[in-house]
Amino acid sequence: MTAPLYREVQRYRDLPPFTLLVVVGALFGWLLVVWVGLLGRPLGQMTLPTWLALAIGLPLGIILPVAYGRLAMTTEVFADRLVVVNGMSARVNLHHADVAAVTVRTDDIRGDYNQRNIGEVSNTRIAYLVSASQGVQLEMRDGRLILIGSNDPAALAAALAAARGEPVSTAAPPPAAASPGPQSQ
Repeated sequence: MTAPLYREVQRYRDLPPFTLLVVVGALFGWLLVVWVGLLGRPLGQMTLPTWLALAIGLPLGIILPVAYGRLAMTTEVFADRLVVVNGMSARVNLHHADVAAVTVRTDDIRGDYNQRNIGEVSNTRIAYLVSASQGVQLEMRDGRLILIGSNDPAALAAALAAARGEPVSTAAPPPAAASPGPQSQ
């Protein structure tokens, strides 16, 4: 396999809310292991068997933090395609021949798209991002808009332009939806 022209890794551990949830889950897991498993004490009014406390506590205390520390979204640009792996279950291969236009988005993209880290490519507007608030918007030949979040959108767009042999374009923020004003009669 050839080396990518561009590679970016966005780690899920850079997201404070999810990090807090993992820390709380890990602490609860170790509480179960020590309090119920080792000390043999009940958890409030509930008496858990030791095997159940270990079966719940060890995955929460060990596997959850290790898995969370390793989760990352990887974006790679190859000579013939763009590959986005979100770290969980989605792997998206977008061939350059299917891309009609590439636009750098330096505005805050989070409110413009339905954010999805796990999504189906059949959606017409989808964003893949983890910790970035900027990115590169791909307009596909079939009409779909796909946004790839990037901490360095200019470098991602430059790599895509080099792979496609085209210039890079920068877009202004999309116009806000027109709100209905007072109607005259």
